[in-house]
Amino acid sequence: MRKLAIRLCLIMVLVWAGAFFFVKTHHDSVAVQLGAVADQLKIPHGWTVVSQHVERERFICFNNKSCPTLSRTWQADRVLEAEDVLRLAEASGWEFELEGTCERGPESIGLSSVCSALATYEGHQIQLSVDSLEAGAPSLIRLQLKALGTEEATE
Repeated sequence: MRKLAIRLCLIMVLVWAGAFFFVKTHHDSVAVQLGAVADQLKIPHGWTVVSQHVERERFICFNNKSCPTLSRTWQADRVLEAEDVLRLAEASGWEFELEGTCERGPESIGLSSVCSALATYEGHQIQLSVDSLEAGAPSLIRLQLKALGTEEATE
């Protein structure tokens, strides 16, 4: 009886380890794929990377936060205009619908979102957001990329 229990425990550990490595390999490949899509965005020289975050795929995603996702933020070397955002998107091969004028409102205080662009590309949702810290300050541009599920990608 004892040998049977030891064998069952050993089998369970081996099955768990195999499943863990299979899932981890798949999830890492999804994160690499997101990075490859994000790298298509050709960032001009002189822009500074402010942050980058990758949320890996999980069995359960909490707080309505879809995963996997990738987020990168840059500080531009000047104030961006709508034409700059569209040129950046065009160079990447993505077709965006631009929302907003990319101009800071006169009553804006603090960090303000001035425009955003949304696209779908090869099963990924791509959003570019342009923020203004203060009048005349260089813009912040944020890329958010998420893998769409099969039902979302076909819509």
